[in-house]
Amino acid sequence: MIRTRPVPRLIPILALTLCLLAVVSRGTALAAAVETVGHVSRIQGLCYAVQQGSQLRQLSQKALVGRLDVLKTGPGARLEVTLLDETRLTLGADTAFSVERYDLGRQGGGVLLKLSKGAFRVATGGLESLRGGPFEVQTPLGTIGIRGTDFWGGYLTESAISVLLISGKGVYVVNDGGRAEIVRPMEGLTLTSPVAPPPAPSMWSPEKRERAFKTVAFDEKP
Repeated sequence: MIRTRPVPRLIPILALTLCLLAVVSRGTALAAAVETVGHVSRIQGLCYAVQQGSQLRQLSQKALVGRLDVLKTGPGARLEVTLLDETRLTLGADTAFSVERYDLGRQGGGVLLKLSKGAFRVATGGLESLRGGPFEVQTPLGTIGIRGTDFWGGYLTESAISVLLISGKGVYVVNDGGRAEIVRPMEGLTLTSPVAPPPAPSMWSPEKRERAFKTVAFDEKP
């Protein structure tokens, strides 16, 4: 008669341990592969970042932000991120915003940000020589090009994206319908379609400017 030996209990334990090590190693590799492009310099409320194939992580003061991070803000939240070239990104509540490309000093490189929803403000940093190419923000209705500028962009209504130049050299707005330049501070325009030509910029009223600024303003501490 052939006797069979019971499977040692250590084998399942060893297999489970190897699986856990593989998961940890994969997570470590993903974290190491993330290219840091900046850090959280100010935060209010619940804000998160997520990379494709990884878990949502809650952000806190001084947390690192990586290329391809999708930044998400909750209701009433605000998030300020300072990039390596000292550019400041400020996100309003219920915003989804990502750093698609961030190439410093590379020929043909540059910066490409992406707004999926919400509102934001960008103040470009003083270290422009670090950037090798254009600085643009992609939106569902068009692309905003930046030239040493402080500007606001986002949704003031449900289906239209507005752009306001606050100060600096100016911005351009381009989509499938054409291109417009905004060069005078406190002038802006509104996109209603990805194929309709951008309208000529006009001076915004104080009330409209205030509506835009409120979307990215932090609560004042008592």
